[in-house]
Formats: sequence, C-alpha cells, structure tokens
Amino acid sequence: MSVDTSLVHGTFSSSLRNRSVWKVLGQILTSTTKLQESELPGHDVDFHLVSNSQYLHVLLLTPSCLESRNEQETISRLKQFSKSISSDPQRNAVVFLLSEEPFSSASGKCKLDGLLTLQVLIVESLKTPIAIIPVPDSTRFLCCIESYMVNIIELPSLNPTLSDSVSLLSQTTKFGGSRGLSEHDTNVLSDLFPSLGAMSQAVRTQEGRAVLQDYFGDRIMGEIVGFWEDDGVCE
Repeated sequence: MSVDTSLVHGTFSSSLRNRSVWKVLGQILTSTTKLQESELPGHDVDFHLVSNSQYLHVLLLTPSCLESRNEQETISRLKQFSKSISSDPQRNAVVFLLSEEPFSSASGKCKLDGLLTLQVLIVESLKTPIAIIPVPDSTRFLCCIESYMVNIIELPSLNPTLSDSVSLLSQTTKFGGSRGLSEHDTNVLSDLFPSLGAMSQAVRTQEGRAVLQDYFGDRIMGEIVGFWEDDGVCE
C-alpha cells in the first residue's frame, strides 16, 4: 500500500522496528520516500512541513502501552520525552494509535477509554502537559499529523512583566472590570501569590481561603473565590 502526503516530511527512529507498534505503522512509515530512518534520542518521529518552518517531535503510544504491565515503562518514556523535547509545547505531541491492528479502526468505547487513561497518566506523571493526537487507524496517521501541524498557531514570544501580572491579578474577582481590586489590595495579593497559577490553587483549599479572608475580609474573599469557581474560567 502506498501512502504519501504533499506536506509532511520527517524521520522515524530505527528503534520502532523492535517495538509492537511496528506491526501497526511499519508499512506506513516505509511506504513513502518522504520519511527517512535514523536514530532519534528520546522520541520516535520528527516531522516538518515543507511549506514552512513548522516541526513536530512525536512519541508513539498504543492502548497496550497503558496496560498495568507496561505502565511504568510508559511513564518512564513520557518523562524522558518531556525532558528531551523542545520548550515550545506545540512542537511536541504524543500520537495515540487507537487501534493496534493495521488498517482497522478501534471501537468507540476503546477510543474513549484509551484517551481518558492516557490523559490521566500524563497529568499525574508530568509537570508540563503534552498534546495528544488521536489516530483512529494506521491509514490516517500521516493525515492526522499534517492536520495538526498546519493548524499550529504561531504565537509571539511573550515575556510578561511583574506589572502585567499585577494588572491581571486586579481583575481576578467575580465582577472584574471597574469593580476589580483596589491598587492596595492588588499589591497585597501579588505579595501573597507569586503567580496566577499559585493563586488558582490556593483559592481551592481551605487554608488558601482562610488567608484571603484574613487579609481582605469576607466580601472580597468571596469575590475572588467566585471568579475562580466561575465555569467560564479556563486554566
């Protein structure tokens, strides 16, 4: 079977030949001249788009990688991948093959169970989240990679200053806008919590709420907690 794409080029690791995933993807990886074989440290495939500078480092996982007998090895691979990859989260992804049978799709239940298990494993094992690209079957592998890469948004490098963070903190009440915190309260809040992430975690604990109550009283504490409990807040 010949599989090719017009945009995706890359390199796959020779170590894949010794893993069970080769049974699923071996024919796909070797059927196009746009993928070369080499040694890769810490991950399985490197991709780039010929049309621009987009690139992607990939770790390949399958449902069997999540079984209890393989879980520790998978966690170890995830941690190694997380340490060795680019600092740009968009350039690194776990490709999860939903089916371990070549050229056949997994059932809907298998897809959901596997994805949920992998998401939990990544959250519990890694400090920094990694994107997951689900692939329904081997024939869709390169198409899914290409689709993900062409939709990566180029974001400017941002170096937020302390004043930027303080300005954001001033809006972290349930009402925000003109009813945000006063300058004094904002400065106190920034002293208590060095980042929005630290504040987000604190307001979800009894100890953190007690600190807010001591410094700001019930009303402002309630507004701050209400902001973070609002369903519209995305972290």
